[in-house]
Amino acid sequence: MLPIRDIHERLGSVTGVDCEREDVERAVEEMERAGHLVSVRGKRYSLLEFTPYASGRIRVFPDGDASVPSSDPDTTGYHVSRRSLKGAMNGDLVLLVVDRKKKPREVRGRQLIDAEVSRILQRAHRTVVGRFHLDERPWVTPFDARLDSDIRIPPDSTMNARDGEMVNVEIERYASQNADASGRVVEVLGMIGDPGVDIEVVIRKHGIPHQFPDDVLREAESIPSEISVGEIAGRVDLREHMIITIDGETAKDFDDAVEVERLDNGNYQLGVHIADVSHYVTEGSLLDREAIERGTSVYFPGRAVPMLPERLSNGICSLNPRVDRLTFSAVLEIDPKGRVLNRKMFRSVIRTRERMTYTEVNGILTDGDRELKNRYSEVLGALERMHELYEILRKRRTARGSIDFDLPSADVLLGEQGEIESIIASQRNVAHRLIEEFMLAANEAVARELVLAAQPGIFRVHQQPDSRKLEDLKSILAEFKVPLRGDIEEIRPGELQSVLNKVAGTPESLFLTELVLRSMKRAFYADESLGHFALALEHYCHFTSPIRRYPDLIVHRRLGELLADGPLHGDRLAKVEARHAGAALQSSERERRAEEAEREVMEWKKVVFMRDKVGLEFDGRITGVMPFGLFIELDEIFVQGMVPVATIGGDFWAFAEREHRLRGDQSGREFRLGDPVRILVASIDEDKRQIEFLLVSTGGVPVAKRERETGRRKR
Repeated sequence: MLPIRDIHERLGSVTGVDCEREDVERAVEEMERAGHLVSVRGKRYSLLEFTPYASGRIRVFPDGDASVPSSDPDTTGYHVSRRSLKGAMNGDLVLLVVDRKKKPREVRGRQLIDAEVSRILQRAHRTVVGRFHLDERPWVTPFDARLDSDIRIPPDSTMNARDGEMVNVEIERYASQNADASGRVVEVLGMIGDPGVDIEVVIRKHGIPHQFPDDVLREAESIPSEISVGEIAGRVDLREHMIITIDGETAKDFDDAVEVERLDNGNYQLGVHIADVSHYVTEGSLLDREAIERGTSVYFPGRAVPMLPERLSNGICSLNPRVDRLTFSAVLEIDPKGRVLNRKMFRSVIRTRERMTYTEVNGILTDGDRELKNRYSEVLGALERMHELYEILRKRRTARGSIDFDLPSADVLLGEQGEIESIIASQRNVAHRLIEEFMLAANEAVARELVLAAQPGIFRVHQQPDSRKLEDLKSILAEFKVPLRGDIEEIRPGELQSVLNKVAGTPESLFLTELVLRSMKRAFYADESLGHFALALEHYCHFTSPIRRYPDLIVHRRLGELLADGPLHGDRLAKVEARHAGAALQSSERERRAEEAEREVMEWKKVVFMRDKVGLEFDGRITGVMPFGLFIELDEIFVQGMVPVATIGGDFWAFAEREHRLRGDQSGREFRLGDPVRILVASIDEDKRQIEFLLVSTGGVPVAKRERETGRRKR
């Protein structure tokens, strides 16, 4: 434990640098706020590892208890009871006091040490979104269930919000053990159920920046909307090439375009041309700082929150048809066995011939649609070559054991007023797969270019699955007579793909595919190339979407520097490497935030869509069996709900764990994965985004329903 005076003196003697005491004080204060140091015995400071303290971001669970991860590799984390939070909210950086003599105990399947909050170092929430309650003393209930403290609102700070409306509140006083939180309403968002309110609520709940600052917009407006002759100089001119974009029907930003040619030697030449965003968004600019803060674009049904202002994302950076655009090109020579023989990367200028959709390309390549063929006769030859190369690349990827998850996702179709017209399962067709293969090839090629030149970059990493999770997966698969072969410790992705191939088309396919997916680790960004397990690739990065992903923009910059000046070295290399670690970590966090927000909105949309269907019957299939009930996916609508086991009458239902079935104790009747059922929509809960079904029949045989009024009999 050292006072500031001693830290200042020792720092100078060790480093040989004459530091100002004020600078040392400022650095120590910052380290204390970040949870690296703690002040004890007045103004004496110590590293946390030598004290009974620990720090970390707190995660609050729905029951009010919380956990904090540990930076100590020998400790899995800490458990904080609700009464020990002392006003801390979900996401806050806290200082914990820990009884290190205590042994860890199992909490939610993890070994955690009991601790209590000593101090709140950084608040995660300046604002909170929630439902407004009009009363003599108005208050707001946070929408996020993990924030369980109501916020009092002075009567003159309500912005005339109506009872039940969703509002955004700026916190002026945080909750403590003795007092509620208080604040003022800064935005009135509207009533839950009104079109678009769900998205506005989720954006604010997750703290997603959704408005560009004025100075950022001014900087974007200063960028010309057309390309000058000077900007084209020094670039490879590809404007006469047969280059097209293939995207979704509603896409507005086009950051990738493709072409395929046959060479005289029988090989294919794949050209992947990506918007040169780095030409416009320069390092350290206002646009750049805003982009790294956002990290990624976020896509909701009918609404996008872009990483870059529209003037760039839908304008000069978007590869719109038949206009000149600056690009970064990766051109690969690929032989008929799918091997990349040569690769070239360079800055270019292109002019795409057509803006095509996945549906149109699939209609031509799969359905042979004569009308579409006539409309796009100029690019038919190019599409046929693309299809040939796609088949070659797909076979090679399959041969190396790459995993291909093909789970359907929900596609929400909106009306003119933003109302939900239908929710359907979106399926990938040959056009989606074609573009995916080409992007994978380009991403791998660029990663190899950076690694072989010892150039720093941001890489996409997917690590080997945890062996314990694989052991659990193996035991479950065995129950379904599906073997998981190979050494669990060193399993290859091809073994997991083999499992997916075996279960495809079976009643339990969706259930087991999701289990395989959950057994794997999450992909993330890193400043080192550590390989991509699922793709079975040694080197991989993201290069193909710089309009909507910040790591791609960094990769463009590093590739541009490599091509212009050779590999970085000296001070410039040290500075870049120092920034990359933080940028990779933040990009991974922003990606997770976007995914959680997108998933939450989608679940909310499904619940809202089912609001007027309570009391109606639908056909569906059992996609999950648990001790507490059955998960059902409807046939007509891509919506899932649950049948609580307590609502199924006629027998006492026991969960057969090994077979994942519910079995009647007396009748011997079973509910199994994949069974066809007919259900009645019993209720919806918009706040929890849950849908409850009642079972009407299974396999055409009626199922008795237990009346709720009589209470649910406990087993």
